Amino acid sequence: MTTSNQSILSKDLIDRQFDLRSLDRSVEAACEMAMRDPRSLYLFMQRYVHFNGYAGSLVARLASSIGLSRDLFNSADCSVIDEADRGMEIAAKVFAATIDEHADQGAKYVPHRTLAQITLKAVGDYAGLTEAERNEFAVTPTWMKEVLNDTVAKYQGVPGDAAALIRGMGCHVASEMLADREYALIDKVIRHDHRGTGFDAFLRNGDGKAKINGHNFSAWYWIVIHSKHQGVGVEAEHSEFALEAIDLAAAYRPESTQQIRKYALQGFADFVSIQQKVFAEISRECSELKVLALV
Repeated sequence: MTTSNQSILSKDLIDRQFDLRSLDRSVEAACEMAMRDPRSLYLFMQRYVHFNGYAGSLVARLASSIGLSRDLFNSADCSVIDEADRGMEIAAKVFAATIDEHADQGAKYVPHRTLAQITLKAVGDYAGLTEAERNEFAVTPTWMKEVLNDTVAKYQGVPGDAAALIRGMGCHVASEMLADREYALIDKVIRHDHRGTGFDAFLRNGDGKAKINGHNFSAWYWIVIHSKHQGVGVEAEHSEFALEAIDLAAAYRPESTQQIRKYALQGFADFVSIQQKVFAEISRECSELKVLALV
């Protein structure tokens, strides 16, 4: 059991282990590749929206797996079995992120999935794509299916398996922390670096807005509600909650701090590998789409 007040996964430790700025470069490269052509931008956004559409459900699964593991996380200060379990305290820290995904108070309780669909539709309109063309892009490639299967397996944890649950929490930390950086970079490249041109001009002309439940939403709201260039969104808070979940797990487990940290870092590394695969494949597809357009 850990007794230190220091976080199991400090942000400095994570940056030393994974060089976050290096990971950012693959995200930015994919964004820049997408900006070469409106169809490439649609491909980029369709893949990113598709992948992220599973986030809320995966977070809920992890929280559920933790909550179902009632005998794994117990207070050492309580000798009464039915009064000692603390798993729901940990699960609550994880579940906080999926509440926003399903009904974000800041977005008038509209699900993030719905906001993402507004964004994708606007990019499709900007690219002048027909419904048939959009449905062609919607065919899920083999690499995406493989990535999603891998993500589900590593993210959701296993009820009753402390190591798998803590690895899942590490995966969750990485998902939230890297998403905070991803959305900010997408905002930077697509809107700020190309201000007044392309898709930014399309949005500035008033295109891409949608009304849901009587409220108007910008097509770009899905991006900036998560994170933004030179600003913050919900992912920053979700990252803090995710780190706190691991600290609580360590407080209620018999393993050493070093062992808990090892499990959590393994989970973080699992998601880093997934994230890098996603953006490498998106870059490849955008590059191939550009070549086909030139033929």
